Amino acid sequence: MTATKDRLASELRKVAAKANPGNAAKYEALAKRSETGEFDDYADVHVCGPTALWRELVDLGFMKFAGRVAAGEFDASAEESEEWARSQTDPDTIRVMDALGIGPNRKGDH
Repeated sequence: MTATKDRLASELRKVAAKANPGNAAKYEALAKRSETGEFDDYADVHVCGPTALWRELVDLGFMKFAGRVAAGEFDASAEESEEWARSQTDPDTIRVMDALGIGPNRKGDH
């Protein structure tokens, strides 16, 4: 599975490759920031990473890519959501839940 941040960076670079030089540099800058996880759903940088990215894209006039973000194309995967849920839960609680077969499961969120 490709991490959402890497998929986002790749898509930003695909668009950059077709853009004029000024816009290409802006897309590349966003791609580099994406690689750090800045725009992830569960990153600590923004209250909501995808919304922050959407706002920046709109401010740059990149409405087509902003539409892709708004449509949820770069939202966290179910696996990333599960990983985050486990990271937020006490390890002892996780062990008990796993033993009972009821580990945190955020798949229903998608």
